[in-house]
Amino acid sequence: GSSLLAKLTNLLVADALRLAGMEDLGASTVLPLATGMTVTMALLALKAKRPPSARYVLWPRIDQKTCAKAVLSAGLLLKV
Repeated sequence: GSSLLAKLTNLLVADALRLAGMEDLGASTVLPLATGMTVTMALLALKAKRPPSARYVLWPRIDQKTCAKAVLSAGLLLKV
């Protein structure tokens, strides 16, 4: 059941990327991530491209603990 759904999802994503003009990407894999982990992964990617002195995340509002946990998990400091 779930492996069939995962295979179908991967094929749909590969097709969507091909339609978007990305022809030679190879195999694709969709990973199930919740909001907090997704924000953490995005922050870690940004952190890798910034100088080490860039360690603050400015967040305009904090209405969920998930956002704060994601910033702290990425090893950054939160400014609300």
